[in-house]
Amino acid sequence: MRTAKTEDAKAITELTCFCFGDAYTTEDEIQSFILNKENRLFVVCDDKGLAGAVLFLSEGRDSYLQDMEVNPQDFERIREGKAVLHHKFSVVREDRRGTGLMTLMLEEALRMLREEGIVGALFVQAWIKQGQIPMEGILERAGYRRYRRQIRPWWKYKDRTCNICGGRCKCDSMVYYKIL
Repeated sequence: MRTAKTEDAKAITELTCFCFGDAYTTEDEIQSFILNKENRLFVVCDDKGLAGAVLFLSEGRDSYLQDMEVNPQDFERIREGKAVLHHKFSVVREDRRGTGLMTLMLEEALRMLREEGIVGALFVQAWIKQGQIPMEGILERAGYRRYRRQIRPWWKYKDRTCNICGGRCKCDSMVYYKIL
């Protein structure tokens, strides 16, 4: 696993859009995530190219309190005075799913974050698909804890399409957190 480079942006965008919908991210957004040194975007490549990616975004406190509906007191308790990152996505190429690559990528990314010693906590919004949380097992094995369910948190994005809904997103999410 390595830190993403700007030349990875196109492949990362294609993979995330294939998995999450054609407007989940743009190549320009991925480029900006890579160039912002407060973010952490890790990739794994194999002989076929990009095999997977994990993105942790640096965002302001309000994004957690408003977008993820985290209680301010809980936010302060969980972060323990350190920086917080938004685990925006973990994605693996279709032919590598079920091989344990996602778990290995997440373990390695978390190890790297712990070694930095700057980040105190992570929050993630996991899609609820037909009553199931596809990432639940991976997140729980990585030590994430459930925080709260959100009803249609992405409905506000009128101009983006969802792979699951086939249009404007009606999906719910489960917010998880992890203390590093």
